Order: sequence, then C-alpha cells, then structure tokens
Amino acid sequence: MPITANALGQLGIQVNCIGATGYPRIHPAFESISPNCSFYGFAEPGTSAAYEFNDGKIFLASMGKLNSTGWNEIKSRVGLDTLIQLYKECDLISIVNWSEIDLSSEIWKGILKDILPAYTGPHKKQIAFFDLSDCSKRTGKEISEVFSLLEEFSLYTKVILSVNRNEARLLHKVLYKKDSNDDLAQLGQSIFQKLQTNTLVVHSSKEAIAYNNEEMFKAGSFFTETPVISTGAGDNFNAGFCAAQLSALDMQSSVIFANAVSGLYIRTGASPMLKDVIRFFETNPDY
Repeated sequence: MPITANALGQLGIQVNCIGATGYPRIHPAFESISPNCSFYGFAEPGTSAAYEFNDGKIFLASMGKLNSTGWNEIKSRVGLDTLIQLYKECDLISIVNWSEIDLSSEIWKGILKDILPAYTGPHKKQIAFFDLSDCSKRTGKEISEVFSLLEEFSLYTKVILSVNRNEARLLHKVLYKKDSNDDLAQLGQSIFQKLQTNTLVVHSSKEAIAYNNEEMFKAGSFFTETPVISTGAGDNFNAGFCAAQLSALDMQSSVIFANAVSGLYIRTGASPMLKDVIRFFETNPDY
C-alpha cells in the first residue's frame, strides 16, 4: 500500500492511506512519502527484507500487529463514519496485499457489510482496484472465497483485478484444477472467462495485457537488463494503471502508461512524477 500510494501521489493524485502505517501516531518510515498522501493508521507496520537477484527476489516478512488486527479494530481506531466518508468521496478504492494479511478476507467482508451499502445506490463510476499479491501460501478454498468476494464488490463498483504471471498461474490452477501453459495472453484469457470482474490485468517483466468484455489489450514493457530496483515494480505498474483509468484513458493507453511508470521506477529507483512520464514518452516515440 505505501509504495502504490506514493506512486499515485507522485503522479498528482490525492490519496487517503488506510493501513498499518503506525498507531496511534504515524511511523517515521512514512515521512518521505508524497505529500499528496494522507494517513489513517490502525496498527504498527510490519517489516520485510527484500533480497534481489538477477533472476528473481526473496522477501522475508514479519507482519507483526498487522496479522492480528481485524475489521472491528480498524473501525474502532479509524472510525466507521470516517471510513464511510472516505470511501464515499473517492473515485478509486484500491485494496491490496490480500494474500499477506491473515485477516484480509474478514476485512473485505467488513467493507462489503458496513461501508459500501452505507452510501446510496450502486457506484458504477467508482473503480475498485484489487491486487492479491503472492497467493502461494493461501489454500485453494481461500482463493475461491476471494473470487466470490470480488463478485460481491462488482455489485457496487467497477472491479479491476491485477495479477502478475506467477499469481495468474496460481489462480488458473484453482479455477481449472490444472496447471496453465506459459502463454501469458492465453493464461489471462482463461482466468477472465471465469471471473465476475469488469477488467483483468496480467503483467510480467516483458509485457502487460488487459481484458474486458470488449477485447484484449496488449503492450510490451519498457524492459531493462540493469534495473536499479525491482521490488515495487508491480506496485508502480498498478499505480500507473489506476492513474490512467482515473484520467479516462482507454484500456490500451492505460496499459502503456502503466508500463512506463513501472519502467521509470526500475530505472531510477523512485516513483516518477507525471512530467517524468511525459518526458519518457517523448524519448520513446514509438509509443
């Protein structure tokens, strides 16, 4: 959440960050995040050590209080009225990191029960963006429940689900009870056919593909053999895609914009500002 929020803030979007950013005071680790971000902390943050290699990365995470903080604690510490108002006023709801938080499904159910019905009518112009994170430690039953919860969210908002290649393979195995092939386009298409979401986005280091009820949209990434950093590349991709959708760009343009935000991040080690993305496109005239 902090990486995604910071990336959105750098692109000029006002973001309300509800998460484990410190309680009762915001943790100093988040003082350098974009000033466009406002914090509503409900627990002390966990920690994660990221080890990056030429062929991948390893995360060693300690979730701390985050894994014992459920929906009732969030309502109590942030305030139900505050939560309802924040959700009501926003154009984008972004719910991330489901797989890493033990009580995440309970929190999703709380939002569906206490928040979304509290303001009038279906909110189809509002976007609900989900990133499940690495689902490898979750059971098939838990992943199947997420599919049902996403369907419930779609009754209120326009639902977008974003997954990387490895996450997509796990979802496919739960949906079809068998392994998938390595073709990213076919993998995404088979998942989208089973999901009750408006949009599915599947991304890898080499390409990104979006699916909706109209067609498939595909774009190559701005790949580099020598990234400054790779941890957070997917979060910056997601932020870029959300920013593009909030700006009413079409699906193809949204995929390209997301790739550019992620590409700049891994080249520089910092989430880009909008002017940086524009300059990046000017130096890549093929896009």
